[in-house]
Amino acid sequence: MKVLRLAVLAVIAFALVFTVGCAAKQTVKPDTTDAIDTSASADVEEAATAVPTAVPVQKYVVKKGDTLWDISSMNRIYTDNFQWPLLFKANRDQIEDPDLIEVDQELIVKKDWSKAEVNDARQKAMDTPPFKPHTSARKTLPLRY
Repeated sequence: MKVLRLAVLAVIAFALVFTVGCAAKQTVKPDTTDAIDTSASADVEEAATAVPTAVPVQKYVVKKGDTLWDISSMNRIYTDNFQWPLLFKANRDQIEDPDLIEVDQELIVKKDWSKAEVNDARQKAMDTPPFKPHTSARKTLPLRY
């Protein structure tokens, strides 16, 4: 009876070590082929094994009282009020006037702006005249954002 128990425990221990050992030892060998295969099957294989890159874009849903100025200052957005023109630029398809955004509007927040684009946006924010309340979209904006 003791021998049977020891045999069962040995099998369980072996299975446990084998299972855990295999899960912990996953390695991927790098592709060291120098030849380039231009056949269709190679393209399909590459597409299937390619690691997707993270797209530096997120979304923000507008809440009551939000402005592009306030949204751009949020830590998870740009942390800089003066980058609000980037939000406007990324959402021109749904924002006609940067002073008028709608509650529940889903804004795209791009994170891959170049340094030149960020500097340009900051300069445009500084050059924008002071806010004057209005309820309808302006026909002409004060600057070319």
